[in-house]
Amino acid sequence: MTEQPTAPERDGLRDIAVEYEDGLRDIAVGLLAAFEALGAEHQALTAEEKEITAMERRGTVRRMIQSIVDASRILVDSVDEVAKVHGLREFGIDRQMAKGIDGRGYSPLLTVGDPDQTLYEAATCVEEAVQRLGEAYKPTKKYPALATARRPQEMRTVLSSLRGALAGLSAELVARKPKEDVGDFDLCIAFLGELETRTCSVVPAQASGLTADAVTAAILSDPKIASAAAAALERTTA
Repeated sequence: MTEQPTAPERDGLRDIAVEYEDGLRDIAVGLLAAFEALGAEHQALTAEEKEITAMERRGTVRRMIQSIVDASRILVDSVDEVAKVHGLREFGIDRQMAKGIDGRGYSPLLTVGDPDQTLYEAATCVEEAVQRLGEAYKPTKKYPALATARRPQEMRTVLSSLRGALAGLSAELVARKPKEDVGDFDLCIAFLGELETRTCSVVPAQASGLTADAVTAAILSDPKIASAAAAALERTTA
């Protein structure tokens, strides 16, 4: 049997993969964590829509559901893009052109792969997914209390994972092209933190000896918890 070439013998391609492997893996893990955690929120919103009797409130929840669906679809695209970057780097493909008669790059034909451009496209995909989530939890004039996470723990995972993944993508872009301005994503990263703070307040449950008075005190002491409690009550009485 003919031995397969070892990693270092394959034109040093393995070195390219190792250089970026950890960063890309962390980004992919973050995006997948966000994608998976969106399921619980979508499930809760879908169940809520079925129970709502007020037509206008149901329309608001339905729009939230659609925004979650859109964000989920876009996250799938972003994971595919990150996987594509890893594959291109693994094979050492970097804007490769066809060769002309003289052996030099021949530009009239298509080029094969651009990991840096693909990485930027992945970051813009994440940014678009965040925009959809922002639309989902944008308070309406008539029903502002609906703009809270039904599954705050899972949504906290979604938003914090996206924040970490987008920060990782920005760091990768800066490392590859330090002279280019990729600070556009800073606003999106900051927005994710604000969205998490606004939508993921957890109402304390009466458990493990927590008395009703303690729950009431906790609600009165924190406006965010009070808002989340009011939203929960409003949903249950719809």
